[in-house]
Amino acid sequence: MKNILKFGVIACAIMVPVLANAAVTAELKLIGTITPASCVPNFTGGSTIDYGTIPASTLNAAEQSRLPNKSTSFTVTCDAPVKFGFSVIDERSATAVAETGSSFQAYGLGAADNGANIGGYWLSINNGTADTGEVEKLRSLDGGVTWEAFAGNIYADGEAAVFAFGDSVSSQTPTAHKSVSVDLDVFAYIDKTDNLPIADEIKIDGLATIEVKYL
Repeated sequence: MKNILKFGVIACAIMVPVLANAAVTAELKLIGTITPASCVPNFTGGSTIDYGTIPASTLNAAEQSRLPNKSTSFTVTCDAPVKFGFSVIDERSATAVAETGSSFQAYGLGAADNGANIGGYWLSINNGTADTGEVEKLRSLDGGVTWEAFAGNIYADGEAAVFAFGDSVSSQTPTAHKSVSVDLDVFAYIDKTDNLPIADEIKIDGLATIEVKYL
């Protein structure tokens, strides 16, 4: 028994210096993700523009027919002031009918069952207000490289067209905002009925996506 105990003591005595010289460590790891301010677009006036029932007899056979002007309210709200803009993507671009006398690209209203394109529309933003007060409407046709003030008319110029807001009526570049609200006016027209199968029911089917972009 003594030999056994002695062996144990010697073994412990030999191990003590080894344990004393060994470094014992623990790691503290810090992680996280830094994100930009988050902005949420919302059609506060409703996201559907409804023209109801349009009797074919009220439309022009030889000319395009303008539908009543409609409007909704569009708001972008952010959790902190940030520079942002938006682009409009036409989900029915293949069906757009050019407006007579206009050189601008219209948004499409969908196609009839026989494949005939129904018509087109364009948009306009007006009465812009932000958390900082009145704003200037700005437009970039090159993806945000250069900016200019504009009247507010928005045509289907592709995703390179970005629309934003300055902090006053004299701003020439976008500024940070926590919220911006505008009236979004819609100007639509139906192609001449000589091009449409008016003996059948035709469903207007325009669809556009507004995408917020951080600048």
